[in-house]
Amino acid sequence: MHKLFVSPDRSPRLDHGDRVILWLLTALYTVVTLLNLGTIRFPQSVWGSDPERPAVIDLGEERDVGAIAFNGNIATGQLRISGDDGGSFEYKQEYGEMFAWKKKDVSFHTRYLRLDAMTGTVALNEIAVYDDRGALLPASADAQNQALTDEQTTVPQTPGYLNGMYFDEIYHARTAYEFIHNMNAYEWTHPPLGKLLIALGILVFGMTPFGWRVVPALFGAAMLPVMFLLGKRLFRRRDLAFLAQALLALDTMHFTQTRIATVDVFIVFFILWMFYFMAVFLQEDLLHETWRKLLPPLGACGIAFGLGVASKWTGLYAGVGLALLYFAHLTMAGLEAREKGESRLFWRRAIRLCLFCVGLFVVLPACIYFASYTPFFRYEQSIRPTYGFGDAVKTVLQQQESMYGYHSNLTATHLCQSAWYEWPFTARSVWFYFTSGEHGKVSNISSTGSPAVWWISAVAMLCLISEALFGRLRTDSRERKSAAVFLMVGIAANLLPWMLVPRCTFQYHFFPTLPFMILSGVLLVQHLEDRGELPRGGKWLWLALAGVYFLLLLPAASGLPMPRIYAQFLEYALPTGILFFGAV
Repeated sequence: MHKLFVSPDRSPRLDHGDRVILWLLTALYTVVTLLNLGTIRFPQSVWGSDPERPAVIDLGEERDVGAIAFNGNIATGQLRISGDDGGSFEYKQEYGEMFAWKKKDVSFHTRYLRLDAMTGTVALNEIAVYDDRGALLPASADAQNQALTDEQTTVPQTPGYLNGMYFDEIYHARTAYEFIHNMNAYEWTHPPLGKLLIALGILVFGMTPFGWRVVPALFGAAMLPVMFLLGKRLFRRRDLAFLAQALLALDTMHFTQTRIATVDVFIVFFILWMFYFMAVFLQEDLLHETWRKLLPPLGACGIAFGLGVASKWTGLYAGVGLALLYFAHLTMAGLEAREKGESRLFWRRAIRLCLFCVGLFVVLPACIYFASYTPFFRYEQSIRPTYGFGDAVKTVLQQQESMYGYHSNLTATHLCQSAWYEWPFTARSVWFYFTSGEHGKVSNISSTGSPAVWWISAVAMLCLISEALFGRLRTDSRERKSAAVFLMVGIAANLLPWMLVPRCTFQYHFFPTLPFMILSGVLLVQHLEDRGELPRGGKWLWLALAGVYFLLLLPAASGLPMPRIYAQFLEYALPTGILFFGAV
């Protein structure tokens, strides 16, 4: 078993053993992350209110009605619902009440329920009627209104995260649906690519919780092989590459952030690819390698950069790090060329390479970014037949101005906000979802890092930064020093900008820095092992601790029902940071 984790040489390339380890863990994680991701049984037909024609629901006979559940679509308006007994109540549909089951307590003794439009438009995917003991009642509507009651088999026994939207899904997954149906996009505060990727899952599995979450979950699983590749490239050891991959797999923020339909997973995925391809380029001989060896990793890096920025603007932070690494490599090559009397060769190569990079890191990403706005162009053209390329350019520019204005002028505060210096030690989670269930159980989803992964990696990161700042970057090899500089740039590029952001920030903003912090921890392990200060088995104890913490925190990170006393243990006894914000 020990030999399974030992690389036969110091090559950064993958061998058969690497591939076995890499794909086994990725496959296992993919199965786990797709479990309880969300239901695929969700109403798809849509009913819209008509002010000229009320809808009537027939319960078959007179019933005592105790509750009505609404599954809303995209609309805002108000309905009056009345029964034969003269009772009535008003249902107000707001933007937050969509693609989820919202139950309202009522009191009717009636056979028929009449739905009259009052203001605006109410759009419903389905309606469910319950008796006064909570049992689902049979309900039907006429042909013109059958979309109200035609999918009663999708009505869940208990509404929750498995059968409806939660947290920022009401923005990002909703916008993905709007892209598909050529509607005016509701969420525009981030570039469109992440929502387009979410839309792929909806096209395959329908507008269901599983459908809008499956692509983010698969991207979360796909981060793991990239983490292994980057670890192998930096450390040239299979065991350390596996350690980095496994620690990311066992981190609870990675698990939670990639199982929700928001765009954060995509930017982290593309940042990992950016830095991996830059690492490949940095390990090539700039003076003597052929262009066929130098340009492909730069081209792939540029594509990943474009895709990242088209998902979220924070990709620009990572781009600054890429530029620092690139020009540092160029400078070192120039100094080496001067020592060898090859300055002319260097300048010829450097000028051509920089010209290539203008195309690969400016023109190509700009084209990707512009193309990501295709849903906006499509919608505008549908309402303005004369809409052309010049109008498309104006649309993109206006969107950038609006995005910048939104983020720069945001002054709202939030219960879960935290400062950048709190993030590495998981002081305050971001509370996605909470509900109290039967038999004293609670269901909770909090986005927070695993202390077993974060705290140890954070100490390693601080040691690395401290040694660099005070000029004492002690390493036993040039290879390890290069890895240390690479990781420091990755950390600085993704973290330092948040120190200057005045708006409220959250722990998940640390997500793009997390892989580099974990790799810093692995670098420290390598350093201590090579100096004989850490037994070779020490890293597996760290991994075992991460596994234990993952299992302990899994209910709080995934929504699995748990006894309230266990939630209290997590909140008040286990070192984790704030998870439940006093709810238990």
